[in-house]
Amino acid sequence: MKKNEYISIKNLSEELGMDRSHARKYIIKMGIVPQKRRTLDSGNQLTLTVTEEEANKIKKNRLELGYNFDNRIVNNENGYFYVIQLVPELDPKRIKLGYTNDINDRLNQHKTAAPTAKILKSWQCKRSWESTVMDSLTSNNCKHILNEVFECDDIENLIEHGNKLFLLLPKPNEKMELSNYSPYKEKK
Repeated sequence: MKKNEYISIKNLSEELGMDRSHARKYIIKMGIVPQKRRTLDSGNQLTLTVTEEEANKIKKNRLELGYNFDNRIVNNENGYFYVIQLVPELDPKRIKLGYTNDINDRLNQHKTAAPTAKILKSWQCKRSWESTVMDSLTSNNCKHILNEVFECDDIENLIEHGNKLFLLLPKPNEKMELSNYSPYKEKK
């Protein structure tokens, strides 16, 4: 690639394995403002672009978050399990449970459809625990609506149950000590 060459959001999003619209929002969230330019790959039509330096910064940021370039999480197993009240003023019993790497980003995503949504509680969690935690928390006084949305008669009890459950679980970012016989143990 030649110096000072620009990369279209279309090409960058394909390389990152992202939807073009999502890539544009992601880039803007990083504080990078794409510029309209005429490029060879757009047939000399105006298209949104970033500089090569900006594209490298975006790729580096995605890798640091644990994504490879086909949009699958590779190594970011630790995040948060959350309880979000979707529409508190209309149905305070309706909650959304789930896992996310970024709790504030996840709330903002929900607010596009439910502007008054609010986080009731979140705990540090491993991605692999999500369905087990959800099953545990909703086992009493909750009715399943759809996907990860529930109607819960006693949300305070659900949160207290979550507090107790997460006290029993190990800290998600702590690594378990390896046996001397483990194949994962580095040989000295």
